[in-house]
Amino acid sequence: MADEVICHEHSLTPFFRQLLAVSGVVMYMIGTGANIAYPGVLLQQLRQPDSAVQLTPDHESWVASILGLALISGIIVAPFSLEHLGRRITNQLSTLPALGGWALMITAKGPATILISRSLQGFAMGVQAAASPVSIAEYSSPKYRGAFLATIAFAFAAGMLIAHIFGTLLYWRSAALACGSFYALSLVLVSLTLETPSYLASKGLANECRRSFHWFRGYDQDSEKELEVLLQSQKKTGHTLITAKQSKLKTYAELIKKPEFYKPTLIMMFMFVLFQISGMTVIPSYTVPIMCDVTSGLIDDNIGMLMVDVVRFGTAILACIVVNRFNRRAVLFFGIVMTVISLLTAALLLYLRDFGYLPDEYKWTPVIPTLFYIFGKTLGILPIPWAIAGEIFPLAYRSLGSGISGMFLSIMFFVVVKTAPASFGTIGIKGTFCLYAFWVAVCGIFLYFILPETKGKTLYEIERQFKGIAEEVADPRENERMLELGKVEGG
Repeated sequence: MADEVICHEHSLTPFFRQLLAVSGVVMYMIGTGANIAYPGVLLQQLRQPDSAVQLTPDHESWVASILGLALISGIIVAPFSLEHLGRRITNQLSTLPALGGWALMITAKGPATILISRSLQGFAMGVQAAASPVSIAEYSSPKYRGAFLATIAFAFAAGMLIAHIFGTLLYWRSAALACGSFYALSLVLVSLTLETPSYLASKGLANECRRSFHWFRGYDQDSEKELEVLLQSQKKTGHTLITAKQSKLKTYAELIKKPEFYKPTLIMMFMFVLFQISGMTVIPSYTVPIMCDVTSGLIDDNIGMLMVDVVRFGTAILACIVVNRFNRRAVLFFGIVMTVISLLTAALLLYLRDFGYLPDEYKWTPVIPTLFYIFGKTLGILPIPWAIAGEIFPLAYRSLGSGISGMFLSIMFFVVVKTAPASFGTIGIKGTFCLYAFWVAVCGIFLYFILPETKGKTLYEIERQFKGIAEEVADPRENERMLELGKVEGG
C-alpha cells in the first residue's frame, strides 16, 4: 500500500508526507484518549436499574484502572517490537488488540468480558505509549518536530471529548463502536507510510534509509546534510552494538552506567509520575462525580463533564502552538505552578463551602479554579512529557529507554486510578486535590534541577549534553558534523 503512495511522491510536499505519517499515530492517540475517558460515561449508564450489565463498586474501580495493569504488558513488549520489527510494523500491530478490545466491549454481557476488553485496550496503549513519541520524532523534520509531538496532547484531549460526547448522546455499545473506529483509521494511515529513516539507519540499511529519508524530507541541501549526519552517526553506534552482542548481560551492565542512558530515563520516570499524579487519567475517568461535588449539584452532570472536556480540548490546541514557540521548561513549570495553585484554591473553596462559610449563591465557585487546573495541566503537564520523550533518548537506546520510563507511566496509571474512589470516599475531592497538589509540587522541584532545555537543540546536541561533552568534542569531525546538523535543525 505504501508503494502506491511512493509512486505519487512528487504530488506531496515533505511536510504533507510527514503529516500523513504523524496522522496515523495521532488517530491512535485519539483512541487512547477515548479509552481513558470511556469509563466516565460507561459507568454512568451501567448504574441505571435497567442496565444490561450490572457492576459492583469494586468492578467499577477495576474497569477504570485495569488499563494501568495491562499497560505494563504492552510496555514490556514495546522495546523488543520497536527494535526488531520497526516503528511502522509496531504501530500497525498495536491497533489489532485495541480493535479486538472494542469489539468485545460492543458485545459484552457481563463484567468479565468488559474487563478483558479493557485489558486488551490497555495492552495496546502500553505498546503505543512507547511507540508514539519515538515514531513522531523520527517521522518529523526538526522544524516541525515540536509541533508534531505536541499533537499527542491534542489527540488525548480530542479522544476524551469525543468519548464523552458519544457516551452522552449514544447507548454505550454504539459509543464503543464509534470510539473503536479511530484505530481502524490509524491502521490505514500508518500502512500508507514507510519505515522511519532513523530505524533503518540503526539497522545498517543505508539504501532503504536514503529512500525513506528522501520520501519524508525531500532532496534539498539541508536534508542531504541531515541524512549524512544520521548515517555517519549510526555507523559508529552500529559498530559498538555489534561488538557488544557478545555478552548481553555485560552490555546492559555497562549501559546503565552511561549518563546518556540513565539521565534521560530518570527524567522521564519523574515526568510520567508527574503526568499521572496530576490527575491526568483520574479526571476523565471520574469526571461526573468530581464535577458533581465541585459544583454542588448546581450544574447538570453532563454539562459539567463537557465543560471540562471543552476546556481541555481548547487548551490542547493552544499547547500545540505554545510548545513549538516557547522553551520546554518554561511551558512545563508554568503548567506545574498553575496546577498546584488551582488545586489548592479549589480545595480551599470546597473546605469553606463544606464548613458553611460560602453563601448559597456562591457554592458553585470552586468550579472556576477547577477549570483553571484543567487548563494548567493540559497546557504544560500533558504535552511536555511526550515532547521530551521523543527528543531525550539517543537513537541507540530509544526503544529500551522509552520502555523503562513507560513502565512507570503504567504503574502510576493503575495506582492513581485504582485508589481514586477510595481517596474520594476517605478524604473527599478536596483532600484528594490537596494530595495531588503536594505530589505535583514535589515532582516539579525534582525536575527543576534535573531537566535540561531541549528546544532548539539537535538530538545529537542533547545526547552530548548528557554525556557531559556539550562544549568540547575530541574529534574535530564530530564537531563539524554537529555544526552542520545544527544549521539544519535551526531552519
